[in-house]
Amino acid sequence: MNYIYKLTRLPKELHFGGKAEALHRLLQNRAPVPEGYAIAAEAFVQGALCPEAEAELAALTNRLPQNQHYAVRSSAAGEDGPEDSFAGAYDTVLNITAEKIPDAVRAVAASGNNARSAIYAQSRGTKQEGIGIVIQRFVSPDYAGVLFTADPVTAGTGYMSGSFVCGVGESLVSGEKCDGSFRINAVKYSYEGPGELKQYAKTLYHWAEKAVRIFGCPQDMEWAVCKGKLYILQSRPITTLYHNDRDKFLINDSLCGEYLLSKTNVGEIFLRPVSPATYGIICSITDFLGIPLLSNVCGQLYCNISGVCSVLASFGISKERAFSMVSDIAGAVPDCGGIPLFPYDKTILLKKLCSILAHSLQKKRGSLRRSTPDIINQTGMNIIGEIRHITLPRELYTFWDSRCVPYMHSALGAIVTGLSVKPLLTTRKKLEAVCGTELADRLISCRSGDAAPESLGILLALEDVISGKMTKEEYTARYGHRHADEMELSMPYPYENPDFPDNVIREYRESGADVLQMKADCEERSREAEEEFLQKYPKKAAWLKKRLDQYAAAVCGRERIRSSALRLFCVIREYLLKAGELTGLGEDVFMLYLEETRELLSGKSGAADKIPERKRIYTEQLAMPNFPSVLLGRFVPGEYMGEDAPAGSESMICGTAGSCGLAEGRVRVLTSPEDSEALEKGEILVVPAANIGWIRVFPKIAALVTDVGAPLSHAVIVARELGIPAVVNCGSASQRLKTGDMVCVDGSNGKVFLRDTHS
Repeated sequence: MNYIYKLTRLPKELHFGGKAEALHRLLQNRAPVPEGYAIAAEAFVQGALCPEAEAELAALTNRLPQNQHYAVRSSAAGEDGPEDSFAGAYDTVLNITAEKIPDAVRAVAASGNNARSAIYAQSRGTKQEGIGIVIQRFVSPDYAGVLFTADPVTAGTGYMSGSFVCGVGESLVSGEKCDGSFRINAVKYSYEGPGELKQYAKTLYHWAEKAVRIFGCPQDMEWAVCKGKLYILQSRPITTLYHNDRDKFLINDSLCGEYLLSKTNVGEIFLRPVSPATYGIICSITDFLGIPLLSNVCGQLYCNISGVCSVLASFGISKERAFSMVSDIAGAVPDCGGIPLFPYDKTILLKKLCSILAHSLQKKRGSLRRSTPDIINQTGMNIIGEIRHITLPRELYTFWDSRCVPYMHSALGAIVTGLSVKPLLTTRKKLEAVCGTELADRLISCRSGDAAPESLGILLALEDVISGKMTKEEYTARYGHRHADEMELSMPYPYENPDFPDNVIREYRESGADVLQMKADCEERSREAEEEFLQKYPKKAAWLKKRLDQYAAAVCGRERIRSSALRLFCVIREYLLKAGELTGLGEDVFMLYLEETRELLSGKSGAADKIPERKRIYTEQLAMPNFPSVLLGRFVPGEYMGEDAPAGSESMICGTAGSCGLAEGRVRVLTSPEDSEALEKGEILVVPAANIGWIRVFPKIAALVTDVGAPLSHAVIVARELGIPAVVNCGSASQRLKTGDMVCVDGSNGKVFLRDTHS
C-alpha cells in the first residue's frame, strides 16, 4: 500500500488532512501552488512512520532535485477546516534540502502531540484525529502575506483585506511583524495599498475569488511573491465566521455574509419555515438558475436583495438602478442606508441562461418545440402516475434521473423563458405619468376579461362546478395543487384529500358571495375609468388599448406559468412519499435532503441517523415567531424582541398600495387560512402574508391588509380583479391591529386609518 502521493493525485480512500486536501483542490483548478507531495495520516502509527511509509519517503527524497529547497508542514485532520484552523499549533520546517526532509517529517509529526496543539484542541472542543504531512518546493519570497476574502467580523464580502511582510511570511502569521496592509474592492476591482504590491493584486484577487467558488465560503489565504510570480501557499475558511451546518439543518445565512434580506415577496409564498427536503430543492433550483436569490434564516426564507443587485451590478448596472429594479418586482424595500454588494461572476449566469434555453426546447419528430404550461401540466401528471406504480427502491432511484430530472429542467427552462414581467412593471408607471395615480389604479383593475388569471379561476370555476359545466374531478385536476403551503413539500396538496372539492364548494356557498357579480362590478368600474381617460386624452386611444392589452396578457401569462411551476413540487412530493413508503421512513423522509433520500434508495443507510436531530431543530423553528420583514446583516433569533412599529402614526399605518379603493369595517386578524371560519362577511382581513391559500375567503372580505407582500403578488392580483381594496407590506399591522378594531383601508394610497381618528 502506498502512503505518499503528489498533491495533484490524492486518492479518496486515504486521509491527508485539511491543508493537503485544500491544496489538491486548488491545483485541480490550476492555481499557482508550489508543487509537492502529501503523506497520508494512515502512514503514522503512534506518531511515527510505519516501515512501508519510511521506505517510500526515503525513495522520494532520493529522487527529488538536490539543488532545490523544501517546506514541510502539518496537515492534520480538521486543520484548516471551517471550524478550526490549528494555526501555529503544529511545527513547520522551511527552506531545507531534500536530504533533511525525513527528519523534518518526524519533527512535524511529533508536534501532533505537543502542548500547543493539545491546548488548542481542548479549547475548541475538538478531537485530534491523526496528522498528515505536506512536502512542497520552498519558494523564497520577496513578499509574503495573508488575504481575507471577507471581513472576519461582519462577514461582508464587498472588500478583501490583506497584510504582508518582506521575506518569509512566518513572522506575519505569528503576529511578530507587519510591513504593510492593503484592500481590494471585490465588487468592482480596485486596489488600495502600497505601490510595490499593485502589480500582483489583480492576480491575487482572481485566485481569491476563485477559491471562494471552489470551497463555497470566505477564505483566509496565504500567498507569496517570488521572482515576480505570485504563489498561493494555502487557503482555508475564515474560522471566526459562522458557517452553516447543513448536516444538522442549522442554517442562518444572515450570519454568513453582510446581506440585505427581504420577506416582501418571499414571505407570502413561504408562510412557515421550510423543511430540510424543501430547502434542498430550493437550493437546487436557485443553483440551476444561477442567481443567489433566496436566503435561509433558521427556516424562514428571504429574498437576498444584495444577491440580486450584485448580479445586476456585474452587468454594469449602478447600485441605485439595480435596487430600483428589484423594488419594482419585490415591492417597496428600504435600503437601510445602503445595499451591501458582493462579487458575482456574470459568466455564471450567462452559461446558466444558455442551459435554460436548451432545456426549454424539446425534440419532437425531428424538430424543436418549446415546453408550454399545458405540456408541463400533462407531463407532470403522467410522471406522478408512473411514480405511484413503482414497487422497488432501486427502480425509484433510477427513475429520478431518467424521468424527473429532464422534466424539471424542461419545466424550469419553460418558466424562465416564458415569463414576461415587463408590462407588469411598466404599465402603471406609464399610465400614472399621463393621468395620475388614482385613475391609473382604476384602469389596471380587473383587466383580464374572460381570460381570468389562474388564481382567480379557483373561485370562478366553482360556479361552473355548481352549474354542471365542470365536474368535481376536472376541478381537482386543474386546481387541486394550489394551497397556502404549496411550495412546502411536507404539506399535503388538496388533491390528496378526496373531500377537497366538496369542502370548497360548501365553504363558497356558505359565504353567500357571488364572485361573477363581483368581477362584473369591477369590470364596469374599469370601463368607466377607460371612458374617463379617453374623454381627457382622446388621441391616446390606441396607446391605451395596447398598454392595457399587454398588461392583461402578462397578468394571465404569469399566473398560468406559476400554476404550472407548482407541478414540479407535486412531482417531487410524490417521489418523496413513495421513497418514504419503500424505505419505511414514512413522512420522516422530509427531514432528509433529496440526495440523502436517493442514497437510501440505492442501499446506503447512514442518512437516516440524521433524522432525529433535524426533526428536533425543525420543530423548534416551527415554534419561532415571524422574523422581521427586512434584515440587514447579522440576525440572531434568540435576541429578537419583536418587529419594529410600522411607519405612520398612532392613528395610521403606512404600507404599499396594492388594490385601489376605500373600505371601512371591523378588523379580523388571522394567521392561517385554517382559522378563516371565524371570518365574518364584510370584515377587514389582516394577515402576516396573503397567498393563494387565502383567496377562497376573498368573497367575504371588504379589504385586505398584510405585513409583507408586493403589488405583483398573486393574492393582490386577485384582489384587483374583484375590486377588493388592499394595502400590503405594512410591517407589523397584524401585531398592532386587533380583531374588532374599526379601520378605513385606502388601497390607492397604501394607508390604513383607525376609524376613531380618521376624518
